[in-house]
Amino acid sequence: MNIFFERKESDDKVQITLKPHSLYAMLAMLAVWLTNDLVLQSAPMAQIIMPVFMVFIVIRFFSLIRVQKEVLVAMKQGKVTTSGSKFSFSNPFTYIITK
Repeated sequence: MNIFFERKESDDKVQITLKPHSLYAMLAMLAVWLTNDLVLQSAPMAQIIMPVFMVFIVIRFFSLIRVQKEVLVAMKQGKVTTSGSKFSFSNPFTYIITK
């Protein structure tokens, strides 16, 4: 899924960039849920927010499994370098795997 990461492959390397949008979306959903729980105390709203939050987490988890498996195999071979920050839009976290 291109929502969570971007994969570019060339002859000599694979570049996987993790997009920070989903992380900020999860933090926003968590903030909305906590605001609802602590301030508004609306049970019907919580019954909508929490399942949406959980489904989003599960979708993100399963879409990133393939990436993490590829990175772990490359790490064992010593072919991975990383750059960037998990929270930065201008310089997102990037794995560079040499072939």
